[in-house]
Amino acid sequence: MTLRQFAFRNVSRNKRIYAAFFLSSTFSVMIFFIYAVFIFHPAIKNSGFNWSAIQAMMVAEYIVYVFSIFFVFYSVSAFLKSRKREFGVLIMLGMTYNQLRWIVFIESMVIGFASIVGGLAAGMLFAKLFMMIGADLMQMSPLPSYMPSQAILLTLSAFVLLFLVISAFTAAFVRASKPIDLLKGSAKPKSEPKSSLFLSMAAFCLLLAGYIISFLVQGVSVVFALLPVTVLVIIGTYLLYTQLSVFVIRALRSNRSVFLRKTNVLVLSDMAYRMKDNARMFFLVTIVSTVAICAMGGLMGFLETIHKQISDAYPLAYTYSQTNGDAGQAAHQTKIIEQALQEREIRYDTLSVHIANIELTDGQSLNFIHLSEYTKLAKALDYPVLSLQGNEAAAIWTMKNRPFPEHAWSVKGASIILDVKQTVGKAVTPPIVDEPLLIVQDSILDSFGKPRNDQLITAYVTDSADSTADTGEAIAELLGNAQTSNFWFASPAYLEEQMKRTYNLMLFVGVFVSCVFFVASGSFLYFRLFTDLNDDKMKYRSITKIGLTDKELEKVATLQMALLFFVPLAVAFIHSSVALYALHNLLHAPVIHSAITVYSVFLVAQFLYFLLIRARYLKNLKQSAGFN
Repeated sequence: MTLRQFAFRNVSRNKRIYAAFFLSSTFSVMIFFIYAVFIFHPAIKNSGFNWSAIQAMMVAEYIVYVFSIFFVFYSVSAFLKSRKREFGVLIMLGMTYNQLRWIVFIESMVIGFASIVGGLAAGMLFAKLFMMIGADLMQMSPLPSYMPSQAILLTLSAFVLLFLVISAFTAAFVRASKPIDLLKGSAKPKSEPKSSLFLSMAAFCLLLAGYIISFLVQGVSVVFALLPVTVLVIIGTYLLYTQLSVFVIRALRSNRSVFLRKTNVLVLSDMAYRMKDNARMFFLVTIVSTVAICAMGGLMGFLETIHKQISDAYPLAYTYSQTNGDAGQAAHQTKIIEQALQEREIRYDTLSVHIANIELTDGQSLNFIHLSEYTKLAKALDYPVLSLQGNEAAAIWTMKNRPFPEHAWSVKGASIILDVKQTVGKAVTPPIVDEPLLIVQDSILDSFGKPRNDQLITAYVTDSADSTADTGEAIAELLGNAQTSNFWFASPAYLEEQMKRTYNLMLFVGVFVSCVFFVASGSFLYFRLFTDLNDDKMKYRSITKIGLTDKELEKVATLQMALLFFVPLAVAFIHSSVALYALHNLLHAPVIHSAITVYSVFLVAQFLYFLLIRARYLKNLKQSAGFN
């Protein structure tokens, strides 16, 4: 038998352990390939709007590939550690370390090549379905099929290089250990898991500090708190699994009324070892799951609130504005807008208002609007009408995540000090840079002299049913290159459609990247469980000889498996809930409904996976213990 044949047979004999690794790698290759099919598709590549789609999918490609590097490296390294006893036997039988490294390299490449072929085959099978879904989300015409030769070449090159480099790198890990150490492998007696009281308290304090900061910060402060909170939570999570969990379990074991109750002796005796051994895996699964849940929950939350955000910021159906521009050109462009509305038989009323940007005594500038012009807009929008006396002013302030800068303003060259008596929380014009927008009496504003900038806003008030994205898009196309810094057209319905396209695309990308993370997490759990299977068989076979029943074995094994599957997910749920609450504080977007949806999907998927693996795992244990 040649070394190549020996390596192939090793893979086939260990297919149960390699199954999850193979399927996860295949899934990663498939997603990478499908995104590449989108990126190189002629209909998307040559489309102006869909440049953002290409960018988003390229980012997804990088994320999937970088994560695949990490996943493959971690998995192959773990395989090597679990096979020390097998390597020891081979060395005892006369195999050299170079031959052993060559076998490891061939095995890794066999699995890698099979994953690439399987991923490409699955990608070719499902690419058309994915293109149909993607085109629908981006509101494009159906994408025709094509031969994705560039996508195939990119995927082959990327993943052959990945598996080649990592296989060579991990093969070098097969160090020249003593055969006796290799033979002992995992059979070496494990030392009693220990934990530090200081580090256990540090884990608790770090997580608590991260949570408290996330709950307290408001508005733009959330952005500045993001990095330190992330660092606190990551370090705290690692210490949670390596220190605090072991400390809690040892405390439970010291409580004899708990420890000696029914099968708790078996569960708690083994739990500390499992937590210590699996700490890194728990940590990785928790962080990966948290990222996936936050991404999905945030994107779904944005989609739910886009309409409200757009309608609040753009209260009028169509708006055209000019700032210190050519009056003739502005008249020509407003005529284009009105002709387009008339051709579509849309009834409208026209309102024109001026926004004056005036210099203050402190050197800054502020935007002002006449009270009479504000009243026209307020009546058209069914807003309350304001009443101002003397030097009183009102301010339009819509920034909910920032406090209103309450102080008196005085205009340069004028003796009047404006006293802001009230604020209006609803916009009457499209977003204006540098809010607030001050409302003052006409005579006072006219006395300020010539403004630094004068913005003329022409608003078209229509029935809500007539304010369509198609009309907005048509007008925008008619205006074409006239949309400069001095001339600007806004249609909230068209803008909402564009934003929904973008968020749907991001959601489409995020769903499958999150699926890659979830499948990889499941692979970590599967691999950890089945690499310990032989040791667990020996343990339960011994315990059944002193009276462990079939039901008790099932209960103990199920509890230990549930710990493996659901503890990281539970911690990820807590982390992501805090993160999504901070996101809510930043953007004032309700994400509770979307978060519950994401949690439910993840929990159901994990539970189904748990039931599937539990059935196979218990079957192996019962057969080994003599239960039929």
